[in-house]
Amino acid sequence: MLYLRLAYSNIKKNHAVYVPFCLATIFTVILNMVMQIMSNNQGLDTLKGASSLKVMFGLGGKIIMIFTIIFTFYTHSFLMKRRKKELGLYNILGMDKKNLTVMMLIENLMTLFITLTVGLLSGAVLSKLMFLVLKRLTGFGDGFVYEFSVASLGQVSLLFLGIFMGTFLYDTWEVRKTKPIELLGQASSGEKEPKSKWLFTLIGIVCLSAGYGISLTIDSPVKALTQFFIAVILVIIGTYSIFIAGSVTLLKLLKKNKQFYYRPNNFISISSMIFRMKQNGAGLATISILCTMALVTISSTVCLYIGQEKIIQSRNPFENSVEVALPMDETKQTINDVVKNQGSAIEEVKYAKLSSPLITLKENDDSFTQLKEAFSNYSNIVGIRFISLSEYNRIEREKLTLANNEVYVYPVSGEYKEKRITISNQVFEVKDTLKQFIFAPKEEDAVLGSLILVIPDKVASTTFFEGIAENFKESVFPFTPTPVSIVSFKLAGSMTKRMEIAEALQERFQAIAAVSGNEELERSLTVTSIDKDREEMRLLYGGFFFLGIIFGISFLMATTLIIYYKQVSEGSDDRERFIIMQKVGLSHKEVKKTIQQQILLVFFLPIIVAVIHLSFAFPIIRKLMTLFELNNSYLLIVTTIICVLIFSLAYFVIYWRTSKVYYQLVER
Repeated sequence: MLYLRLAYSNIKKNHAVYVPFCLATIFTVILNMVMQIMSNNQGLDTLKGASSLKVMFGLGGKIIMIFTIIFTFYTHSFLMKRRKKELGLYNILGMDKKNLTVMMLIENLMTLFITLTVGLLSGAVLSKLMFLVLKRLTGFGDGFVYEFSVASLGQVSLLFLGIFMGTFLYDTWEVRKTKPIELLGQASSGEKEPKSKWLFTLIGIVCLSAGYGISLTIDSPVKALTQFFIAVILVIIGTYSIFIAGSVTLLKLLKKNKQFYYRPNNFISISSMIFRMKQNGAGLATISILCTMALVTISSTVCLYIGQEKIIQSRNPFENSVEVALPMDETKQTINDVVKNQGSAIEEVKYAKLSSPLITLKENDDSFTQLKEAFSNYSNIVGIRFISLSEYNRIEREKLTLANNEVYVYPVSGEYKEKRITISNQVFEVKDTLKQFIFAPKEEDAVLGSLILVIPDKVASTTFFEGIAENFKESVFPFTPTPVSIVSFKLAGSMTKRMEIAEALQERFQAIAAVSGNEELERSLTVTSIDKDREEMRLLYGGFFFLGIIFGISFLMATTLIIYYKQVSEGSDDRERFIIMQKVGLSHKEVKKTIQQQILLVFFLPIIVAVIHLSFAFPIIRKLMTLFELNNSYLLIVTTIICVLIFSLAYFVIYWRTSKVYYQLVER
């Protein structure tokens, strides 16, 4: 009973650090509950296209779990540091380390019971609200219903039971390995004044420069995907090195400037910052990294969600389209038969006859050869399609002419400035580059290069295409000499009806390919529907946006709590020093001014660094957005700026609220 009263009394006395810790832990319980309930929802198994969302939620749930473990241990270390003096006092007054262990166990169990009970109950309620948000974002129908999962409750309970067991074992180890007098001194002890660390400062500068350099020089979306995590690791290492070592080195340089250093405010601020910069640096670097993660996550997912309609329009220049290696008349007839059987009608029809895609490797700027290793060099892979001059003129209503050795080049993405083009052993003179082709809208950026070659009618023969196929027979992606028919059209009727017709067309053409036994025919088949694509994209990007909200809130909450604990820690440590300064003649006004200088530098530096990180990361983020087919740089810029402004405002509010705790502690 004594232990219970002591544990309760300790939590009550230390409410300034326990309450924020409990609130943050409750919040992480809620986040984990939401993610587990969403990923365990059986309704996702019955909905078309929801498999990718289920995988996304499963991965998101694991990321939140990892974040929870790291965050809880990190914040608990702040809490433990504030209590070491108290535990040392108990030890000196007669409680041995075994008694302290029992008392800490009860404190941990009480905290676990409170946070888990409140968190699970709140999570059960709020997960319903988040479910409605997800349903709204993704456009899920009646098949997606809220299901409270007992398994989710059990998984979250076990997670936090394990976390609190881990923190208890760590606390026990800390107490048992430390002498009572050390416990008394550790809570208020600062770091010895560190020396200038030029090596680590240099490492930080090199890592940051390398990380920024990767982002600024990346030229391919696929390279961006592979290089992104390398850049992130380099920037994280650089940030920690600069904050921990670089800041000390800079302050030491300022200290050597006697004219600057021996001013009352500068003397106090620089001395104080140097004295504890190793500890401050790690915390500030963590805040900066969390802010950067929040800004990148929120701005990119918001941009994808807002820009999804433009993505859909760029992916689907026509409402419905069928591409298949069948004669044009047969393709049209099959489409008409299916649409008629479904009780609908075709309103507009556009058609084209092109070659199958020829996947090539760009050797030089004007030379293309077969690709012998799958995706060995993404930036040099180019897809080429051929269309006859008469077919192009018919589609675009032009009157272009060509000599037998000439071609027109239409670069779907980028530019083609060369005067000739060589495909294997075929050499053509480029008469001109074309500006448009309705069956392949221009792309600002693309994962892989793409060209369309308009060739003379005499060249566009079976012999020509068979020759290409022979020359590319060792390619990873062999060329099919049979041309493909592309038929694009609009359909009458509701969206549901149009999607049913798209499914029926897919089934009919697959059946034709299966009966023919022609693998090339099966590979060439593509049936697209803008309605179906819109539904799938809304599901995918709605899910991304939902996860962006969850992750953004998580990072902001972590930032808030770390800032709060830093304010409490800094305020407690600075209090004695500022009392001494007042005793030696510094006025209350001068003390407050010094406090403001230091706190502004300490707590606004991370958000400034985060914005700098985001600015340098923008090129690689833009390339990554291309993988999701978002090529709207203006939208990404505007979205990012708005997110930075809103996040900066939230950061200022957090600083403003928590700084009151600092002032109260220092001025008390």
